[in-house]
Amino acid sequence: MPKYILNKNKQDSSSGSNYELHNEDSGACIRFPKPENRLQVGTYSNCRDAIAAARRQYPAMAPNIDGCYYCCPDCHNE
Repeated sequence: MPKYILNKNKQDSSSGSNYELHNEDSGACIRFPKPENRLQVGTYSNCRDAIAAARRQYPAMAPNIDGCYYCCPDCHNE
């Protein structure tokens, strides 16, 4: 199962500023955050479950969590 992380810095995007969820196991993502900017979310079978978990773990960020366009396209713009 893939491991997911959250960028703790808001990123600008066409959908507004958001905190990007990344699939750590997807390979080289061009938007993958530096180690010091990563928040661990955990291992989940899909990005939807990972976003739900990230929203529970980081409630202050919850309204602005979105999947990365490159490594979590199924959850981008949620």
